[in-house]
Amino acid sequence: MSQAIVSPPRSEGLLASIGRFLRSDLVARLASYLFLLALWQLVALYEDRFPGPVEVFRFLWIEVTGGRHGGIVRGEFLEPFAATIPRFALGIAISMVLGVVTGVVIGGSKLAEALLKDTLLVLVALPAIIWAFLTQMWMGLGDDAVVITTFLSAFPFVAINVVQGIQAIPRDLRRMSGAYHVSRYRRLRHLQIPAVTGYLFAGFRFAVIVGWNAVLLGEWFSASDGVGWRSRYWYDANRYRGFVGWVILFIGFIVLLDRLVLVRLQRRAFRWRDAQLTVTERQAEEIDVGVRGA
Repeated sequence: MSQAIVSPPRSEGLLASIGRFLRSDLVARLASYLFLLALWQLVALYEDRFPGPVEVFRFLWIEVTGGRHGGIVRGEFLEPFAATIPRFALGIAISMVLGVVTGVVIGGSKLAEALLKDTLLVLVALPAIIWAFLTQMWMGLGDDAVVITTFLSAFPFVAINVVQGIQAIPRDLRRMSGAYHVSRYRRLRHLQIPAVTGYLFAGFRFAVIVGWNAVLLGEWFSASDGVGWRSRYWYDANRYRGFVGWVILFIGFIVLLDRLVLVRLQRRAFRWRDAQLTVTERQAEEIDVGVRGA
């Protein structure tokens, strides 16, 4: 006698679906955002000089749409970013080129490692604000100080990741390539570059984040336009909602750049490797921003 299959009640299936949704990553993120907004509003209630979320987002609306703040100054959004992004891109490009060259030299030579690796670690430890002060003293106001600040802050993270990537190549492979007299070009193309690619991309992501912070500080002290200058403009004017608003724009830009561009670029570059990883391992790889170089 065949037994009839009893399906679970529809209400139980609906409750299970709701439970899975409430435990999802999306709900967890939304809950964290709501908690931060509530905490922000609570702090604003007890501190008069700290602007609340409504004030800040009202300011941002005027700034983005180009309206006037009380008939005093017109809002700006695209102009500061148009001034900042070329400086940022140039600083990161220089840091990538010199960082790769430095990393290859240090990673491939014991003498260079003994001479330069400690210096590289000192550069990693120096905060961007120190470079912002020094470049302003050396070069005064202008684009050069901002670009150099970005470069000096991002460069060591690229270099140290490349060093670790080269030193992670198995010693047996290096000895075998030397024993068979493999040319330097073939070693670089078929051994070093594939081994360094993952480390280099981690260094690049870390350099982008550190360099974006550095460009803000460089413009704060050495520029007359740009995102950092606009933040300082509102800070000096005692309009703290403007300062906080531009900090939010600054953070939002780098988060979107990382999640929408860099993470997708990483997936495309390493799709041959990610096909062998589980979902959890792939997410861990995306979150691991430059840990190997820290």
